[in-house]
Amino acid sequence: MSTVRSTPRSPTMKQTNNTCLSQAKSESDIANVVAIDHVNINRNKRARRADSPQEPTSLSSHDLQTLLADAKDDHQDSPIAKVLTTQTALMAKLAADISVIKTQNTQIQSANSDIKKTNEEIVKSMSFINHQFEELKKEVEDLRRERREQSEYIVSLEKKIQDLQHKSRSSGIEIRNIPQASNESSTALTKTLCVLGDAVGVSVKDSDLRDVYRLPGKSSSPTSTTRPIIAEFSSVMMKDTLISAVRTFNKSREKQDKLNTGLLGISGTKHPVYVTEQLPGNTKKLYYLSREFAKSNNFKFCWVSNGNIFLRKHEGDKQLLIRSENCLQVIGNASK
Repeated sequence: MSTVRSTPRSPTMKQTNNTCLSQAKSESDIANVVAIDHVNINRNKRARRADSPQEPTSLSSHDLQTLLADAKDDHQDSPIAKVLTTQTALMAKLAADISVIKTQNTQIQSANSDIKKTNEEIVKSMSFINHQFEELKKEVEDLRRERREQSEYIVSLEKKIQDLQHKSRSSGIEIRNIPQASNESSTALTKTLCVLGDAVGVSVKDSDLRDVYRLPGKSSSPTSTTRPIIAEFSSVMMKDTLISAVRTFNKSREKQDKLNTGLLGISGTKHPVYVTEQLPGNTKKLYYLSREFAKSNNFKFCWVSNGNIFLRKHEGDKQLLIRSENCLQVIGNASK
């Protein structure tokens, strides 16, 4: 690119302390500058470059565009241009990443808002469920309390019913293992009972009996012919006398000589005859369990008196009253 040289104008000279000072003024019209040769100014000039043009050169717009294009090409090939290009690409990538991050932040904020809303709904639901749970828990506790009270009431009712049943059977006895005769009647049963009393040494009259009958049962059952006989006496004293006499009779004899069908005048194979108090169904079951318990745990005595079941392990030991199956479990654990 060519440069334009200008010739300085003649400055106004002022003499201060015998020293010449030069002042220069610039004109806006460079073409009209007039060279002044008579001014003698001592100054050091910069050496002219070899490629400097000798004369002023005028540039056209086409030349200027060419120079700019060349300068641009030179600039693109320079290291600085490569660095600028790399930085520009990095800045563009950074801007894109920032845009993506902004989008993600917006989505996260939206998701957080949804999560917060969901959490609030969960908290409300949990609060509602907790309230319902507390009410349900209270209701369950009330039901448990009512069930406990009802169970206690049922036990008391069962005890009352058992007492009533015992009182209604207080004068009755149950005779087991006597075969049923054909065309059996109450008269025949009364006669059998009188023979039983004579066998054990107790005189039983017809007037001593209020009722005598055989318990009903299925005719097809193998034990239908040996269903128990129930005899109700007119007094409890007579019942106790007969039972006590049967126990004394069996106690003083061997097993084969104890009360049996042969002693009652019944033909056929001899079968042992058992005489006990007439018991309600639940007491009868407990009595059976008590006898089995006595056999398995070496208890020598098991008997019923006035509807109460007793156990005694050895002669002279304290008698144990059995009120329920739980009593048998307690006695069994204590004896181990």
